[in-house]
Amino acid sequence: MKIVINPKNLTPNDKWMEMRKVRAVVVNDLDYYAISIEGGKCIFPGGKCEAGEDKITAIKRELQEEMGITFDLSEIHELFELETFYDDMIDYRSGSVKPRHTITTYYYIKTNKHINFDNMNLTEGEKSLNFKISFVPKDKLLEMIRESHEEFENGKFFDEENKTVMNIVLEREKEL
Repeated sequence: MKIVINPKNLTPNDKWMEMRKVRAVVVNDLDYYAISIEGGKCIFPGGKCEAGEDKITAIKRELQEEMGITFDLSEIHELFELETFYDDMIDYRSGSVKPRHTITTYYYIKTNKHINFDNMNLTEGEKSLNFKISFVPKDKLLEMIRESHEEFENGKFFDEENKTVMNIVLEREKEL
C-alpha cells in the first residue's frame, strides 16, 4: 500500500532534497509501542537509508542503532510506503528552507525483546538532539502524537506523518 501526502500538489525538481527512509512500529509483548523523542519531536524508530542500502538492511541497522536490538527478517513486516512532498522543510544542517521529497517505508514488528541501551549506536546528530527511546502504552502514544510539535524544527511534518501511521495501525490492528 502507498500513501501520498502532498497537500500543495508539488512536483519535485533538481533543487529538491530527495530522501529514502525506513521506520518501524515496534510493539512489545505488553502491547506497548516504541517511540523516540528527538529534538522535542516524537518519531517512530528508524531513519535514512544509506547510499546503495536496501530497505531491509536499513531498517535492521537503524533499529540496532536506536534500540540496541537485532531483529530477524521473519520479525519485520512491511506495512506501507509513505511519500511526502514539502516545500517548506528546514534542512537542519544548514538551517535553510529546502523543499523535500521523501519516501518512507514503514514496518511492523511484534517482539518480546527489550531496548538494550548498552548496545545502542546513536549518531552524533541524534545525541545532539537528546535522543531518547522507550516503550509506552497505546493511550500514552496516542496522547503524545495528538500533541502539537509545531514549535520544534519540522515538527508539524512529523505530527502529520505520525497521525497517518497510527490511523493505519489502528485500522489494521486486528490483522497485525
